[in-house]
Amino acid sequence: MLGRSGGFDFLHVPYQGGGAIQDLVKGVIAATVMPIGSSLGLVQSGDLRALATTGPRRCPLVPVVPTVQEAGYPSLEDLTWFAFFVPAKTPAPIVDKLNAAIQAALRTEEVKAGMAKLAVEPDAIAMEDFARLIASESDRWKAIVEATGFVPTD
Repeated sequence: MLGRSGGFDFLHVPYQGGGAIQDLVKGVIAATVMPIGSSLGLVQSGDLRALATTGPRRCPLVPVVPTVQEAGYPSLEDLTWFAFFVPAKTPAPIVDKLNAAIQAALRTEEVKAGMAKLAVEPDAIAMEDFARLIASESDRWKAIVEATGFVPTD
């Protein structure tokens, strides 16, 4: 998606864990896309330079860094999101009780402060909205994968 939007070719090298950060600092790779929380300390120290963030608005932790949309690539907007899941057959009353507790916790200052330390902005959305998010993200990424011609291999 990045190469198509920018009109250039590059080699995607998948990394597990924090190896990409180490290789980026050492100059082994030229760039990487990662959650801001993984690299914030290195950005703040000047060891890495953040070029853009992928969210719909600037990240409050690095407010001088433009979004990809501001940098001229509106189709590259992407958010990393986290969610709570339970087995599909979990009874509705239990799901509702868990959801209410999670929603309440996400609104507390203690949880917000803890998540801010991890560079995570909590956004407690309704389960129905989350179901729509999953469906739209699945459709979006399916189209992107199909456009690249990617074929999974073992």
